[in-house]
Amino acid sequence: MPDEQVPPVVAVVVSKDPGSWLEECLRALQAQDYGNLSVLVVDAASADPIAPRVAAVAPEFFLHRSEENAGFGPSANVVTGLVSGASYYLFCHDDVMPEPDALRRLVEEAFRSNAGIAGPKLVDHDEADLLLQLGLGVDRFAAPLRRVEHREFDQAQHDAVTEVFAVPGACTLVRADLFATIGGFDPQISMFGEDVDLCWRARLVGARVVVVPSAVARHLEATSARHRPLPESRSLQWRHELRAVLKNYGAWRRGAVVAQLAVLSLLEIAYFFAIGRRDRVRQVYGAWRWNLAPERGLETARAEVAALRRLPDREVCELLSHRTFRLWRSVRQVIEERAVRLSAESRLRAQRRIEDVRHRREHRRKDLTTIVVVVACILIFGSRSLLVGHLPAVGDLLPLPSPTTLLARFFGGYNDAGSQSPGPASPAFAFLGLFGLLSLGAMGVLLKVGLICAIVAGPVGVARLLRPVASPLARLAGAISYLFLPLAWNAISAGDVPALICYGVMPFIVARLLGASRAGRGSEAGGPRHKEVLGFAILLAFSTAFVPVVLPMTLLLAVLLALGSLLSGARSGAGHLLGVTVLAALGAIVLLAPWSITFLQAHTTLSVLTGAATDPGRSPVLGVILRLYLGPIGKGVLGWAFLAAALFVLVSGLGARLVLGIKMWTVVLGFAALTWAASAGWLGPGGGSLRVLIAPFAVGISVLVGLGASIVVDELTDSHLGLHHLAAFGFVACYLAALLPVLAATLPGRFSLPENGYDDVLSWTAASPAQASSTRLLWLGDPVALPGASWQLHPGLALALSEGGLPDATRLFLSPNPGAARAMSGEIAAAESGTTVRLGSLLAPFGVRYVVVPAALAPVLVGSSPGPLAPPPELLLDGLATQSDLHELPTEGGAVVFENTAWRPGHDSVPAGAHGVPAPLRTLGVAAEVLLWLATARYYVVGRRRRRHERARARHHARAHAAGAP
Repeated sequence: MPDEQVPPVVAVVVSKDPGSWLEECLRALQAQDYGNLSVLVVDAASADPIAPRVAAVAPEFFLHRSEENAGFGPSANVVTGLVSGASYYLFCHDDVMPEPDALRRLVEEAFRSNAGIAGPKLVDHDEADLLLQLGLGVDRFAAPLRRVEHREFDQAQHDAVTEVFAVPGACTLVRADLFATIGGFDPQISMFGEDVDLCWRARLVGARVVVVPSAVARHLEATSARHRPLPESRSLQWRHELRAVLKNYGAWRRGAVVAQLAVLSLLEIAYFFAIGRRDRVRQVYGAWRWNLAPERGLETARAEVAALRRLPDREVCELLSHRTFRLWRSVRQVIEERAVRLSAESRLRAQRRIEDVRHRREHRRKDLTTIVVVVACILIFGSRSLLVGHLPAVGDLLPLPSPTTLLARFFGGYNDAGSQSPGPASPAFAFLGLFGLLSLGAMGVLLKVGLICAIVAGPVGVARLLRPVASPLARLAGAISYLFLPLAWNAISAGDVPALICYGVMPFIVARLLGASRAGRGSEAGGPRHKEVLGFAILLAFSTAFVPVVLPMTLLLAVLLALGSLLSGARSGAGHLLGVTVLAALGAIVLLAPWSITFLQAHTTLSVLTGAATDPGRSPVLGVILRLYLGPIGKGVLGWAFLAAALFVLVSGLGARLVLGIKMWTVVLGFAALTWAASAGWLGPGGGSLRVLIAPFAVGISVLVGLGASIVVDELTDSHLGLHHLAAFGFVACYLAALLPVLAATLPGRFSLPENGYDDVLSWTAASPAQASSTRLLWLGDPVALPGASWQLHPGLALALSEGGLPDATRLFLSPNPGAARAMSGEIAAAESGTTVRLGSLLAPFGVRYVVVPAALAPVLVGSSPGPLAPPPELLLDGLATQSDLHELPTEGGAVVFENTAWRPGHDSVPAGAHGVPAPLRTLGVAAEVLLWLATARYYVVGRRRRRHERARARHHARAHAAGAP
């Protein structure tokens, strides 16, 4: 065919400060056997203009110089304004060298396959039998993956023409009319990702994308091979992939994928944070911030894509991979970067160290891995029924409402089941609502995941706490001891969610306090206080939002650790510790305002902080508390084993380990005394949340055990046999014996959690939607048996309310002032004493339709365990039975239920005497709280970034000084 009848093609070569490869690229284009080819070279603001170099090789080529470097895609877009009449554009990097027949084969296959975009086989520049790329696989998050192994030997195993989702941008043939229709390359995508975005939009208009293996192009990969400066490739790739997702999907699929990508980004942030790659954390977060900035024009770009769309997402995404390339790519990139950063000298030093300790580390690593796997299998086996089964509504394991309901409670105010006007709500409502949105509304799954996270977080926190003074094996021993203490599993058996939350966060709080005292983390000891206070305040605010007593417990912890510092002789850190703690507590109070201010109002009930107290006759004695026997696990002599193992530090500890051991024993003894005093009723009203109050005791025991393991591993293994070794044998024996109670508890598969909840027997109490706001259930009895949190009337008797039927998880966060419910206590006391027989009429203005008096943690059913029995006071049952307007219904699962015959539907007003905050002030307070959280988070992130840069600069100066030293 004559050359003039061949479709005209314009090759566009974008170049920026090229090396010697530019001339080779131009000669390769000059040697093409395609007769109707023109070449446009775009100089993207090179420091030294490339016009003389182009003229010396190919004076017939056209040249355009841009005054700024906008990146490959935006620079290549100039072709549409400079060229007319072309049928195809061939976009090339300046380091790609097509074989002489490559363009002809691409055009032929584009006609044959009716393809809008075609790409060649890319091979190594120096060894043409090694494959680099052959089309791109793309996952649903727009992350590309090579379809062949990098530098795979080419044996014609991939030589079939294949339709792919995208082709690499190094050498791409695009039909000119298609390029104009879809608007060319995205002007916001400078480099890394422009090829995937272009092919995606081409597919949306119905174009095909093929890879043509018979067309071969050699690629130098100058940027990735470091022949020229490498920009922040990962940062650019993340932001451009996210842009493609945000604008190229349709509305329905975009919502689902963006939610998944948000969760994946959080996982990446957690992973990079855990391995110390704070730059990667910044880049993942920066990708979202960059894309959501107004100057990105996201809405406009989305509208343009929608106007072009001819095919639905279902058809376009058929070639997307179902695997997630992005997650593994992040891990692999970190590994590759760390390998590249190792210099030859450091590699030799590392090799010598590896040779010295290789055998020991191999055995230790195998042992650690085996232990972790075995422990995980044991716990999964022990909780198998909980992981896959139904969680009964017992204790605090109440169903979570929808995310929108939780957020509405936070922003609109919470009124404790209608007992008062809406007041400021705990930020826990907002946190749960946001977590619910991330879980796509699967609130049952969210509840299980939250419980698992709390159980896992505790041992992880203990391991991190021990890092400055213990080896990996000793840290693992301390973490396992915390996991095998009866505390968490007894909390599960009772459905005690606040105790599990406290169990998960308390090791991190103790670690913060130790860091402030300059004993746990010496690297942070000399820094200004605001660097320590801000992160500590955020941790305290988050924990206190769920468990309010955490804040006063932290203040007491600081006092005990300061006392321990004085006893151990490390006096210098006590004042610093107390100052940091007080400032962090004040910061947490400010972050939790206006909700935190409600604890200062009149008639505040201490039982909201420390839990309603049970019957004094069932209060545990000191020996029970020391064994953590606050549930079915911990009975017998084995319950003392961990406490006995903790004594080993005082016998054999030296130096920093002994100092930390004395501090931890101060904490252990202090909180054992506090919990005992609470159980005995010495704290006044309240004091029933014993599993919450004892959490620092458990942390102290685990740290002491970890310190003991560290002494055994690091100090006694290589020394001569002596008395310390005999003590070490006793320590190991106690440690192993202490694991047995929890191991035995794993056999049933539920850790003694009842199989049925009151939702199985009292679901009929639910009111119709029209009557929900005027129908309330009054729960009376021992606080152990009441679902959710309760207000204490006197030890052994508490009151709780639920609106519209059975309670949900919002009943875990009570107002410190019972409001109108406070007036009920007098009416109930009158019925209990026999001075009234018209209790139903007195409760009717409060909307109380049913009075429920449970006698156990869970329903008493044939063939199932009801959990701990907690019979109500007999005077209460006798008093309720004598009321003329309370009709006793048939017993349901051991719970006595009375129907209020004086109740009438439609009464949904707030009773007289209820207290509340005016709605405008409440709205203003909540808005200020949200803004304060956002500002604090931003300041915290910016501060950490600045400190990281300062440390990097200091390391650079130190290396430079060392290099210049004689």
